[in-house]
Amino acid sequence: MVKNVLLRIINSFMYAIGITTVVYIIVIMISGQTPLLPDYARKFDSDVKAMLVQLILIGAMSAALGGGTIIMEFERLGLLAQSAVYFVISLCVWLLVGNFCWCITKYPQAFVSVIVSYTASYIVCWVIQYRICKKADINKKIMELEADNHGERDSN
Repeated sequence: MVKNVLLRIINSFMYAIGITTVVYIIVIMISGQTPLLPDYARKFDSDVKAMLVQLILIGAMSAALGGGTIIMEFERLGLLAQSAVYFVISLCVWLLVGNFCWCITKYPQAFVSVIVSYTASYIVCWVIQYRICKKADINKKIMELEADNHGERDSN
């Protein structure tokens, strides 16, 4: 299990850094400016350092989220409990990084908006995934029942 968690953490970190780097390059090529908020950029003595720190923080956030998915493998917790724990973990990580990089707590409306939109997005994704899993479970049961019925017919 430790190897699985480490692999998720490393993969999530690397994917986030790779994707974010590509996005940064595209934004810089199109706009000619770094994709940094001024309040965040002022924390550093150069835009390059600010971008590198932001890149590492985004990678760390993704690594925490990827590693946190291990909670879904603890079957003794119900799906709702697993989802709630993962939601709290992911929201805390997102708020920490988001506040440092994008100063989301500077404006109360923005802070509330971020929490509401994150919560709504999480719920929508959860419901969609739940329905997909339920449909797959139902299809599996139907196939098992059909296989059992065919076996009974063959024996008669």
